[in-house]
Amino acid sequence: MSATRELAFDQMLPATPGRVFAALTEGRHLERWFCDACESEPEEDGRLTMRWHRMDSSPWPYEATWVVFEPPLRCACHGGHQGYPNRDAGLMEFTLAPCEGGTRVSVRHAMPATPEYEGFAANYQEAWPRALARLARYLTPSARTET
Repeated sequence: MSATRELAFDQMLPATPGRVFAALTEGRHLERWFCDACESEPEEDGRLTMRWHRMDSSPWPYEATWVVFEPPLRCACHGGHQGYPNRDAGLMEFTLAPCEGGTRVSVRHAMPATPEYEGFAANYQEAWPRALARLARYLTPSARTET
């Protein structure tokens, strides 16, 4: 087995594990905080396809398979696109734990520990915290003002 590099991130989210799990696995939610367009079959061995349309985004869709699917506490997908070595962006695993005030999500993104992945790892090291902050904003109940 080849060596892997694992990036790890944790985020407290103001929602139940079921709501967080849906936001991580259902296309209609992923389009609100993670990508511009998404098709997801939220089940083990289900397909996941995400697209971005912004100017600096990948021209290729990210295509993956849900390799772990244990609602509402754990899921993982594995995939990539032709811009990655061997079309492999690695394994992205999400573990959810209920806690006071919501859910703690742990993200583990594992990829080969080879020189071809250095730039990808650096990009993901910066991108995951921004994505998780967007997820937290998406899941935060909106404040309602009364007049």
